[in-house]
Amino acid sequence: MTVPTASQHDGAQQEPEDFEQQLLKYQKRIANILESFTDAFFEVDGNWTVTYWNKEAERLLDKPRDQIIGLNLWEVYADAVPLKFFEEYHRARDQNIAVRFEEYFGPKNIWLEVAAFPSGDGLSVYFKDISSSKENLEMLMRERQKYSDLFNLSPVPQWVYELTTLKFLDVNEAAIAHYGYSREEFLNMTIKDIRPESDLELLQETLRKQITPGILNKSMVRHQKKNGDIISVLVEGNSIFFEGRTARLVMVVDRTTEIEAAEAARIQAARLQEISWIQSHKVRSPLASILGLISLIEVNREDPGAIQELIPLLKVSAEELDHVLKEILQKI
Repeated sequence: MTVPTASQHDGAQQEPEDFEQQLLKYQKRIANILESFTDAFFEVDGNWTVTYWNKEAERLLDKPRDQIIGLNLWEVYADAVPLKFFEEYHRARDQNIAVRFEEYFGPKNIWLEVAAFPSGDGLSVYFKDISSSKENLEMLMRERQKYSDLFNLSPVPQWVYELTTLKFLDVNEAAIAHYGYSREEFLNMTIKDIRPESDLELLQETLRKQITPGILNKSMVRHQKKNGDIISVLVEGNSIFFEGRTARLVMVVDRTTEIEAAEAARIQAARLQEISWIQSHKVRSPLASILGLISLIEVNREDPGAIQELIPLLKVSAEELDHVLKEILQKI
């Protein structure tokens, strides 16, 4: 039998102390790791007693660890019981599953993103402040709503089409009412479908040469409604990103009435100019003849034979004047 030496006895006596020192070092390393987390972190046991509370948790919830460790989580944060925290933490513990969720914590006026994991008979909980990203998201949603309101409530027809496929991606109520297509019909069409067939080559030329990203483009074109009516429109378009796709936002102003009125005015002006020319040339000749014959009749008042010779000439000039006047009336 081997008798242990004194040094062996000393080593055996030191083993528990060495083990305890190693355990303390291990616990310290874990604590350092937990404290280095950028996320807030805490742990609770099976009775919801807080067993760990890191510095970020102290900062985020303004609660020093010596005011919560060893206390019941729900007694300290009774105002969290009606919120998702209580429900989700219990679900994670009772079902032994990990949970992730977002919740607003009113007492601190912050939005928190939370991840909770079963740990022994308790929970390990990580959380961080996402208030800034929530505010940015809400701002984005408000801006999208403003765009939607401006787009859909505008009295001017507007739409968005994809630049590569030319398919309609969105269309407002004014466009639906003006062109006669339903929203579903529009979203199954391309911008080619509202152009007269004879204008498709011009459309391709316009897309090839005049569409410049980042620059507002304007052009006068012809569109065709569902009922077949051809309208003249001013198209204003700009490049945008719509739901991750390169697209064009287009506003359309129907100038058909103005153009038709201008054309009617042009035609009327041309008619008046022609009438003016007729008056200055064709009317003057028979009228001058009539006036001249009347003068001759007055001179030959006492010569019935001469007057009889002048009357047929006067009749011819009158008929010529009547013909000219009828021509003028037809042009009015």
